[in-house]
Amino acid sequence: MNKGARQVYPKDGAMDATTLEEAETLVRARTGDRVAFGALVKAYERRAYAVAYGFVHNRDDALELAQEAFARAYKAMPRFKTDLPFYPWLYRIIRNTCINHLKKRRRRGETSLDGLLESGFDVAHVEENPVSDAQLGDVRNAIATAMKRLSGEHREILMMRHFQELSYAEIAACLEIPKGTVMSRLHAARRALRHALGGSPE
Repeated sequence: MNKGARQVYPKDGAMDATTLEEAETLVRARTGDRVAFGALVKAYERRAYAVAYGFVHNRDDALELAQEAFARAYKAMPRFKTDLPFYPWLYRIIRNTCINHLKKRRRRGETSLDGLLESGFDVAHVEENPVSDAQLGDVRNAIATAMKRLSGEHREILMMRHFQELSYAEIAACLEIPKGTVMSRLHAARRALRHALGGSPE
C-alpha cells in the first residue's frame, strides 16, 4: 500500500464503514499476505496502542500488548469475515489481550497524566465551567484519580468515547452491544465520574 493509499484511513476514528481499499487489503491479508497485513498494522497501530494504554496505563506494556494483539490478529486472520469492519474485530483482540495480561500480573499500572493529555480527554464533559491553565493540572490529576475509582465497564466506555473519540456506532460494534446500550452506559459512566470527582451525579 503506497503512501497516498494510507490517506483513506481517517484519523478521527470515524470508521463506521470499511473503505474499498481496506476491504481489498483485508482479503489479501486473510490469505496470509504479510505485506497487506503490514498495511493494516500501519493504519491501526496508533489506535491499538491507545486502547492498550487505556487498559494498562503503562507505555512499555501498552506497546508490547499492542504488538502481541497484532500477532494474534495475524494468526486469526483466516477466520476473519471480510464483509465486516476490521477495527471492532481488532479491538476485541486487543481488549482480550490486555485483560489476560492484567489477570496474569494481578496488577494495574499508574495512570499517566501525560497519557490523559495525549489521549485528548474532554474535560468539558466533567467540568462545565472553564478552567485556567493553572487549574488544568489539578483537574487532570483529579480525573486520573477518579478514573481509578470507576468500574472497569465505566472506565472502558469513557476511554472509547473520550480518549479514542469513537462514534456510538463504533463502540457498539466493538463491544457487541446495541447503540442504545452504549448511550445509557456512557451516561451512567459520566455520572459515576462526576460523583467520583466529588460533584453531584446528576
